[in-house]
Amino acid sequence: MKEFAVFWGCTIQARFPFLEKSVRTVLEGFGLPYRDIDGFTCCPEKSLVNNVDHGLWTLTAARNMAIVDEKGLDLVSPCTGCVSNLATVKGEIEANPAEKDAVNAMLKGVGRRFSGEAGLSHLVPFFHDKVGLHRIRNTIKKDFKGMRLAVHYGCHMMRPSHALKSDDPLEPQKFDNLLKALGAESVNHTTKLMCCGQGLDRVDQHDNALHMARMKLRELRSLGVDAMVLCCPSCFLQFDNNQFLMEKDGERFGVPVLYFTDLLGLAMGYSPDELGLALHRIDVGPFIEKWRELSSRPSPAELIDEELKKQGAFV
Repeated sequence: MKEFAVFWGCTIQARFPFLEKSVRTVLEGFGLPYRDIDGFTCCPEKSLVNNVDHGLWTLTAARNMAIVDEKGLDLVSPCTGCVSNLATVKGEIEANPAEKDAVNAMLKGVGRRFSGEAGLSHLVPFFHDKVGLHRIRNTIKKDFKGMRLAVHYGCHMMRPSHALKSDDPLEPQKFDNLLKALGAESVNHTTKLMCCGQGLDRVDQHDNALHMARMKLRELRSLGVDAMVLCCPSCFLQFDNNQFLMEKDGERFGVPVLYFTDLLGLAMGYSPDELGLALHRIDVGPFIEKWRELSSRPSPAELIDEELKKQGAFV
């Protein structure tokens, strides 16, 4: 596998360092050839920077991609927004030679050059396509058979689809496939592809942001899922932090929120403390307790073997 740099973005390292811990733990557990490199800035964030100055947005993203171009690395990020923004700019520049020349003329002033050679992927399709379901199944020590989980893709894991080309934007499967590879049931739900609504908080519409989170949380509560699984720091902020705020005001949902690497790390044998799960605002204790209870039960094959042993039969 080709070496790759991790683009952490702003939100994970600034607000959720325990998610960084979770991602690093899993990458190292698989022995994947990732590197930390200096020089990255904000991706930049689309709804704020792009709406103010499209040229600055394009130049900033191109500069970030130029850093990995120069080092001959690919780029992988655990933030859907970062990947969406970088992929959008990458595709725009590659489709417009005049814009590429103009961007590189400006980057030359800081000793950079965008070539577009670096591969770019979000963590979920990276694990699905590059690491592979077979390797994942062979690496995990304890699966999630009997657990009912709800995937939240978020807006930017598949879109804009013309730039990302990572999954079907209307009927995505890769995140579901990863959960199934871990033995869990991926519960279908009507709000599965709905925006989390966290972006509304950025434009002073907090009540509307909570309303959108409430719609999904109510559905998941009614379906009795054991947890929501996602892989976007903004979505995590919405469903973990904002769910906590709603519960402080008396609304009880009780839907634990797990990052993809939290789930994968647990299956690999890492403890909740090693993955930073105690720092989630919504208690993941009930999820862990149920999982441990289910995984301690003997399988049907083990029960048959035990019965045959009692009968003195060879197994």
